[in-house]
Amino acid sequence: MITLSATVAQAIAAHAEATYPDECVGLLLGHLADTHKLVVTAYPVENRWEGQVTLAETDNAESRRDRFYLDPRDYLRADRAAQAQGLDIIGCYHSHPDHPAQPSGRDLVGAQGIGGSSFAFVIQRVDRGVATELTSWLLHDDTSAFEPEEVIVTD
Repeated sequence: MITLSATVAQAIAAHAEATYPDECVGLLLGHLADTHKLVVTAYPVENRWEGQVTLAETDNAESRRDRFYLDPRDYLRADRAAQAQGLDIIGCYHSHPDHPAQPSGRDLVGAQGIGGSSFAFVIQRVDRGVATELTSWLLHDDTSAFEPEEVIVTD
């Protein structure tokens, strides 16, 4: 289970809307107690995917519209920020512009080697520039698939 305040959920939504139609990416800082995660803050980072394409190119081309790259240096900066606040990186988030808030095959490949079985993979769906559904996923121990995780947004 993952718990976020309405403020954190709104920060993720705002980041996703601001980067639309591209995917956004960020890290989740907070506390982990057994299998329950409490997100204290969202830490947005730049999507550093370099395979950008123009609208005139094919839908099959690699672009920020359907993928992201989280630079390890950004991860280290987030980790230092978390430690300075007595927090840990307990997950990451990214958006799915005009696509379901379910992990894609690319998400599964990208998740390999990140975190552990309790690391949250949060997806913010954005439809025509408006943030809608927010989901969270956990990677199976054998890294073969994701399973849904309960998301609780508090006031």
